[in-house]
Amino acid sequence: MPSHGTFLLLAALCSIIVLIVLIARYKVNPFIALMTVSIALAIATGMPMQTVVHSFEAGVGGTLGHIAIVIGLGTMLGKMMAESGGADQIAFTLIRIFGEKRVHWAMVVIGFVVGLPVFFEVGFVLLIPIAFIVTASFPAADVLMFNSNGVP
Repeated sequence: MPSHGTFLLLAALCSIIVLIVLIARYKVNPFIALMTVSIALAIATGMPMQTVVHSFEAGVGGTLGHIAIVIGLGTMLGKMMAESGGADQIAFTLIRIFGEKRVHWAMVVIGFVVGLPVFFEVGFVLLIPIAFIVTASFPAADVLMFNSNGVP
């Protein structure tokens, strides 16, 4: 008979497999699939129902509480950059410096400069308007077009 620790590991592994199958094969919304599999795992491992709801609420609330603020403020800043023309100015200045044939290097420098002082989520949200402007301005450059191996 496997120990309780082994049972928990196997239950977690099965939950991950079920989660992947629900999302990839059956196209279930990832949030719904994650919520369903998480609650099912808690029940399968013998957690009391009151604890299941409280643990789920605390875990999701804690995670969303931290990320929601970062994403929300980053989105507002990114939108202000796009609307004010700041994203245009950053993109076109670096493209002028690097040249149209090296647009991808301009994007690398933008990512490096923006990404150093901020968290990934904030940097990503800030760079989206710049990436859209660059790809709209230079569609032949294929700045953001990569195959599944990450090779341009």
